Amino acid sequence: MQANVKNDTAAAAKRRRSAPKKSKHPRLKIVLIALLIIFVISALAVFGYVYSVISKAPKIDPSKINSLLSESTTIYDDQGKELDTVFASSNRETVSIKKMPKHLTNAFIALEDKSFRKHHGFNVIRMFGAVKDSIFSGGKISGTSTITQQLARNMYLPDQQFDRTISRKVLEAYYATKLEKYLSKDEILEAYLNYIYLGYSSYGVQTASKAYFSKDVSELTVAESAALAALPQSPSKYELVQFIEGGTAAEYKGVLLAETPDGVYIYNDISKPRREICLKLMKEQGYITEKEYKEAINTPLKDMLNPDYNKFDSKSAYFSDYVIDEVITKLKKEKNWDHSTAWNAVYNGGLKIYSTMDSQAQKTVLEQFANSNNYPNISPNYDRYGNIVGRNGQVVLFAYDNYFDENGNFILPAGNAKMQKDGSMIIYYGNDLNIYTTKVNGKTDYSLEFKNMYTTDESGAFYSIQGGYINIPSEYKSVDKDNNLIISAKFFKSNEYKNFMTVNDDGSVTIPPSSYSLRPKTIQPQAAMTIVENKTGHIKAMVGGRNTTGRQILNRASDAPRQPGSSIKPLGVYAPALQQSAEEYAAGRKHKFTDFGIDKQGTKLYGDYLTAGSIVIDEKTTINGQVWPLNFSRTYSGTQTMRSAMVNSLNTCAVKIWLQVGKDYSVEMLKKFGITTLVEEGDANDLNASALALGGMTKGTTTLEMASAFSTFPNNGVRYDTSSFTKVVDKQGNVILENKPKEHKVLDEGVAWIMADMLSSVVNSAAANYAQISGVFVGGKTGTTNDAFDDWFNGFTPTYSASLWIGSDYGISLSDHSIIATYMWGNIMRNINKVYDGSRAARPANVISYNGEYYINGTQSGAKSVSDLKSREVEICEESGYLATPDCKHKKTKTYDAFSEDEIPEYYCNIHNSNPEKYPISPEETLVEQKKDSSTSTPSSPTTPSSP
Repeated sequence: MQANVKNDTAAAAKRRRSAPKKSKHPRLKIVLIALLIIFVISALAVFGYVYSVISKAPKIDPSKINSLLSESTTIYDDQGKELDTVFASSNRETVSIKKMPKHLTNAFIALEDKSFRKHHGFNVIRMFGAVKDSIFSGGKISGTSTITQQLARNMYLPDQQFDRTISRKVLEAYYATKLEKYLSKDEILEAYLNYIYLGYSSYGVQTASKAYFSKDVSELTVAESAALAALPQSPSKYELVQFIEGGTAAEYKGVLLAETPDGVYIYNDISKPRREICLKLMKEQGYITEKEYKEAINTPLKDMLNPDYNKFDSKSAYFSDYVIDEVITKLKKEKNWDHSTAWNAVYNGGLKIYSTMDSQAQKTVLEQFANSNNYPNISPNYDRYGNIVGRNGQVVLFAYDNYFDENGNFILPAGNAKMQKDGSMIIYYGNDLNIYTTKVNGKTDYSLEFKNMYTTDESGAFYSIQGGYINIPSEYKSVDKDNNLIISAKFFKSNEYKNFMTVNDDGSVTIPPSSYSLRPKTIQPQAAMTIVENKTGHIKAMVGGRNTTGRQILNRASDAPRQPGSSIKPLGVYAPALQQSAEEYAAGRKHKFTDFGIDKQGTKLYGDYLTAGSIVIDEKTTINGQVWPLNFSRTYSGTQTMRSAMVNSLNTCAVKIWLQVGKDYSVEMLKKFGITTLVEEGDANDLNASALALGGMTKGTTTLEMASAFSTFPNNGVRYDTSSFTKVVDKQGNVILENKPKEHKVLDEGVAWIMADMLSSVVNSAAANYAQISGVFVGGKTGTTNDAFDDWFNGFTPTYSASLWIGSDYGISLSDHSIIATYMWGNIMRNINKVYDGSRAARPANVISYNGEYYINGTQSGAKSVSDLKSREVEICEESGYLATPDCKHKKTKTYDAFSEDEIPEYYCNIHNSNPEKYPISPEETLVEQKKDSSTSTPSSPTTPSSP
């Protein structure tokens, strides 16, 4: 029994020893297993996602990467023919990495990707960090790109390069590994440095080196290399040099590099902190020594720069430049891109821009602009020195020959400068050279500049010169308390500048051409023209200057407003008058006329509304105590209709009608016509008759806006916003922009038709008959400003409307008036094929013919006829000017009405008067005794003046 118990106990113990032990942490095991499962599932999901993204990615061929570097944008005309390319070759100059200095390539590596030589395309740690950040930051992934990834993104993902998404990063990494597999590190770096945009219209380090420093890339210093390496992060923001169109030296004196006729070049040091970080990293990573670091970090940006001031020149014509600007603006607005992104897309995105240009029309304009016979002469006023002066007697342009000799040496006259005892030179302020003071990073600098000048060539052609610069380094210049410029003695002792200038015995100073820079000559007068299509607003031709080459910084057609003179009258006076009355009739009320006390007419004769047939008296008007305005002829013609007043461009009538219309309504209508340059505030504004009725605007307007405005008349009262392109297609064939101009209803259809008819009367008159085109309905209006500074013709055909301006850039009178602009306008339009298409709009149902004039039906009420005005016809002695007697042998019949400028003489001729009792003479005159002639019969009674 006991033995069995022992055996049972032993067996039990054996069973206990052989049974598995229970885990002390069962939950931990479950968690680990779950984590393993989650990891595997996540890995599979990530793999599946990555595979899905990569499988859909376009295939690439890294061996052809260099062929992708130049992606020029092409511009087509309205027939789909290639018109222009945007920086097809000149925008980028590729260069071998062997030509790039080591400190340049190392600068980019140190700042952008320090592990570039070690990784295989992307940095895994940085990638996972970015993914983590994206999870906790709304799905946007931060910048993590290696140089290889940046190249991959730029080359193969241009349409996604600004999307911060995981899918884009996956594709970047994939393409980066492909590049690393097929290309060497140097090949990748070479492609990257030739591709990147570095601001100032510069793609690649070679182009940027020449643009910023005027040197080959191989000559770059450490400091210059770091300056370039700091740019790719935000090239438009960080670009080292910027051109400010319209800027002046005074506005940007702290950062001024150079001033041009169209603006200023300034330097931009906003990237300085990033440049300094680059240099620090280069030192820490062993690329430069401590000595090189100190030298580079202590080199100011201003001292490095030697910019190419012709950077913005290209072969693009005015139209192409305008298209480019409009596409960039639309991309920014519709795609919500910043300027850098939009600019990059246009200049390097391989886009196809389908423009609105009628190439045949553009060519015709250019041909006529090149013909010097189409232009009037400059007719300036000179002072006794041969300088051109303005109406206030101030010099507008100085005579070139007064300062430069036949070899191009500038001769600074005696009294302008003086050598001092210490060996320095003083140049006196306010004389023949301009002196401007500027400050750059706390350092004072001074600009010594020529004044604006003019010259002529052997043929008599007139040219203006927008000044220039005398190139004295800043360290040698200072000013005294009187703002006189002091050139230090060190300058004259320096061997480098020993031939810079010569002080002559008479005190004058000779400066050779090597020591100064003159801006280019510009022929005067200049011209601008814009042609638009009436039914679309499409710009069909645009030329913004005459005899100019390269990229046009100043486009006179769109960017240089000029006073329009009388060509504003249809827009600010006559169309508003007809439209206002049409609206009043529709509202069931008559026009409320006001007697402003400026004339005899007051409120009489207009009728119940302002219409083409309303009688308006061309008479002397006195406004604010002065006889104003005066007509071009300086005479008055009496009774007119609104139609004839516009045909004859009578200033008095225009102002009288404008006063009846009212300032506010005129302003409202001009805005509807698309005139954006009205000045409504300040002491010098356009809220007056001189500006709105006669065209003496503060700023003026442009041919672009005037062509658009005049298109309203032949287009049933509708105007479209102007546009220069219809669509933009990317290099994959996707339409990324479509341009559909907005429609504006400006005038009632009937009002527009009547205005078009009135404007055709202008063209059919002697005032503008040069604008006639055989077989084509043409209307338009001339415009000449005070002193004949500006000549205009604005007109239309059934298909196209066009505006032409001729004038000088400096407010100098022309030898001919608006007839010359009309003549050129006609020559151009007669030679454009599509001008002969289309036909005049049909007369609208609300337009009626009444007493030989057209009216909006209902507005003819109260209309007076010129023939209804009672007048007096009398005979006047041509010799004495008094009423004729039967004895007067030389008589003329003269008609007087109640509004004639001259009054009927009260007395009879005192020279030929044999019966003064019957024909009394003026008490102020003496009767000339008559010789008796027995053969003369008894005189009969003279014609008695008719009663009123």
